[in-house]
Amino acid sequence: MLLCAAGDIHGAIVRLYDDVLAFETTLGIRFDWVLHVGDFGVWPDEVSVDRATRAHDGAGDFPAWLASGRGVPRRTVFIKGIHESVEWLGTRERSEILPGLFYRRNGQTMELDTEKGQAVRVGGIGGCYGPSDYEHRSDRLQGYARRHYTRDEIDRLAAAKRADIILTHDAPAGVDFPSRGRRASYVSPAAGLDTLLERVRPRVCFFGHHHTRVDADVAGVRCIGLNKIGYAGNLVAIDTTETKRAWAPFAEWPRQNST
Repeated sequence: MLLCAAGDIHGAIVRLYDDVLAFETTLGIRFDWVLHVGDFGVWPDEVSVDRATRAHDGAGDFPAWLASGRGVPRRTVFIKGIHESVEWLGTRERSEILPGLFYRRNGQTMELDTEKGQAVRVGGIGGCYGPSDYEHRSDRLQGYARRHYTRDEIDRLAAAKRADIILTHDAPAGVDFPSRGRRASYVSPAAGLDTLLERVRPRVCFFGHHHTRVDADVAGVRCIGLNKIGYAGNLVAIDTTETKRAWAPFAEWPRQNST
């Protein structure tokens, strides 16, 4: 199975799939699924966007796609980020919110299939770490706190039979980010995600949120941080027929120094 993992796009849906299709053309392949790590930019209308989104990226393409019922050109599964309407997503009765676009709630898994009968199980924990909310029950969170994940969601996913791939929005605790420009180096404090990887032992973990392409090892699991759309390392391709324990990218897009 050929998969394309994608970092934060903040509503730039048209650009995402233009890039995915260009990536395919360059490689001479067709992806079976796109995996997205949150901040897809799901806003049902321009009124509901949060302050940060209004100041930077705006509502993006989703309101128009939703109004027209437009389907995505490649089947896609995504988890929540912190800059999209988690309230609206929480009211959806079906996981398929646009034709071919599937939302996975925290703690859930989904089996991805192909026409050839291959299957890969993906699990997800969206949102970011909030120390004051982590020990609360997820169904008790209100307002902005709904953008945080909780221990009970971690436990729910860890109790699943298996997950070949884990998607998280935040970086698992222990991932080291080197200094860049004026930003000093730092280590992710996102508790629980590291424990999840240790308990589930997936083949690979993808995350976003930090807008940095980074590779790390957490609890013996390869963790791949994806960049923001338009920057090198926003998209990576993996082949699940690879026999090695960890699934490694065999190509990335855009190319280095491409914007």
